[in-house]
Amino acid sequence: MADLGSRAGMAAGAAGAVMLAQAAVARLILRADDAYVYVLGRPVRWACALKTRTGLPCPTCGMTRSLVLSLHGEWARAWRLMPAGPLALAGLLALGAALLALAVVERRGGRKADARAQRYIRRGALIYAAAATVVWIAGWTASFSAALAAR
Repeated sequence: MADLGSRAGMAAGAAGAVMLAQAAVARLILRADDAYVYVLGRPVRWACALKTRTGLPCPTCGMTRSLVLSLHGEWARAWRLMPAGPLALAGLLALGAALLALAVVERRGGRKADARAQRYIRRGALIYAAAATVVWIAGWTASFSAALAAR
């Protein structure tokens, strides 16, 4: 019978593989331009209620389009639309890869190596989250300010 440590490693590896597989499937079925996201070629015509009513962007305006553009390698275009999109995708891919690596480390190095790898992943995730939050807020502030100035 497998011990709890090997199950934890398998769970981390499975979670990492699922995250990366979801990104690959999303890349296959989603497309985007500056106005819409397309699912299997059909536009999704949702609009932000705040932006529709006030003309001012909400904190997540453009995030879906930015993520989809990032999935297709259009990093600069995605960054201009919403800087948090490319960062969110990079974080997702990095976390998926880190979880796969954690599973390998746990399998090869045992509990001590597993605990050290988990500390590095947690520390990296906290640093990434802080930096991504700053970029997200700065990007939204810039688009909000531009919308206010255009009024």
